[in-house]
Amino acid sequence: MDQTKYRWYILFPNHLQGLHLNRELKNAGIKNQIAPTPREASSCCGISLIVEPDDLARIQLIIEECGIIVDKVVKLPVKEWRYRGI
Repeated sequence: MDQTKYRWYILFPNHLQGLHLNRELKNAGIKNQIAPTPREASSCCGISLIVEPDDLARIQLIIEECGIIVDKVVKLPVKEWRYRGI
């Protein structure tokens, strides 16, 4: 059985759209976390939101109701990494 853990990221064309959705999700009581956009998901710099897969249907409704522009939603494996100091 596959033991890989995943995270769901919502990507945006600009940070304003991401902050708008973050605010709307918090107002709706939906857990989310602002994070840098992973390089595996997009080559451009920017913010993304990490969300729970069980909330995706509710999030889609909020996106449509508020007219928020989303580039894409991606599922990526969780990376285990350590800070490499000097």
